[in-house]
Amino acid sequence: MTYLEIDEAIVQIARQKYDESKSRLNSIPKENSTERKALQLEHGMYTFCSNAGLLINCIGSREGILQTRTRFLKRTLHKFPSHQAVYRKLNEEEQKCFVAAWQAELFIRDQWLLAQRAELAAAEVSGDAKSVFEFSIKIGAVESMFGSWETWRKEHGVYPHLFKEDEA
Repeated sequence: MTYLEIDEAIVQIARQKYDESKSRLNSIPKENSTERKALQLEHGMYTFCSNAGLLINCIGSREGILQTRTRFLKRTLHKFPSHQAVYRKLNEEEQKCFVAAWQAELFIRDQWLLAQRAELAAAEVSGDAKSVFEFSIKIGAVESMFGSWETWRKEHGVYPHLFKEDEA
């Protein structure tokens, strides 16, 4: 499997989750404000994963976008020792495949997820139910995206099972 095929598969998963959440959101009556709010938050996070992680809406070829994502990965990889160890052993073509399979998730974990988990914990301690609700929905949506990507990686044997508890 080429790095472009891996990229396309990961992008398709993100698009599918985006489309499914949009469809569910559109099916909820406006009177169901709490349910709509939850689905709006979820949909927003799938948009975030697509745009911030995969750079779907960037102008240019996917090859060029993957070059940008490679630069992002190299700035982040030291924070994920098990991933870094694998990446360093790969040849150039395999490294491109690794970037396509893992960069978005590692970037989102580093730049967003850790801080959001801390915010959720603080909201729980303070008893801020509204914030707990919102952080739980957002984190759940992102973790659902990660789960879908991992399922695909396992099914296709593309660098699955790399996370250790201290990196999650």
